[in-house]
Amino acid sequence: MAENYESAALRHFEDAAALQSSGRPDNAGHLIGFAAECAIKLRFESLRTAADAPHVHLPELVIAARKHFGGRSKYTVSMFDVLKPDIFAGWNVNRRYHETGNTNNSELTEWFKVTKRLFATVGLKVKR
Repeated sequence: MAENYESAALRHFEDAAALQSSGRPDNAGHLIGFAAECAIKLRFESLRTAADAPHVHLPELVIAARKHFGGRSKYTVSMFDVLKPDIFAGWNVNRRYHETGNTNNSELTEWFKVTKRLFATVGLKVKR
């Protein structure tokens, strides 16, 4: 089955928002990271074939995206600008194994903010 980054990004975002609203920041943080990854991979897909989109997670995906988008035209400037700072500091796919209570509200709020900015650069709109 083909990967559908747009659909996955929106699904992960909505699920993360629902988990955040219900006081489940650890799983909300995990899914908001996946939503951000899908937005970045959607940009890769728009520039080349989906088969070539990196199959890595944050922060490795951000490193690959900075290298790839940095030399591109204005088409990717806004995503490159979002990726320049250390976005998703502390996020790691292996946090899913950490003890409950590992994700704090301030980092979760920042991750949602950055993900919304990434979504905007690829034209994804969220309801929340």
